[in-house]
Amino acid sequence: MEFSDIAMTIITALIGVIGFFVKKAFDSLDDKATKEELNELKKDVEANKTSIGKIKDNYLTKEDFFREQSKTDKKLDKIMEILMEINKGGKT
Repeated sequence: MEFSDIAMTIITALIGVIGFFVKKAFDSLDDKATKEELNELKKDVEANKTSIGKIKDNYLTKEDFFREQSKTDKKLDKIMEILMEINKGGKT
């Protein structure tokens, strides 16, 4: 093998490697979203944020439910105590 054959082999390999990375760079550019797509996605996110806000305003949280249930239990206990006192008073 002569020097020119080695040089040509190295140059061919370098061109192949450079071509590979250039192709990879252009392929990644094709995968990027356009400005219109980004604007559409931003609108969707804003719509979802408003929907979530409405849901938060209209529905009870788990903690609120348990707090209200506890209040109801206390009221029922008081009613039961009153009924027990009435029942004791009626028998004696």
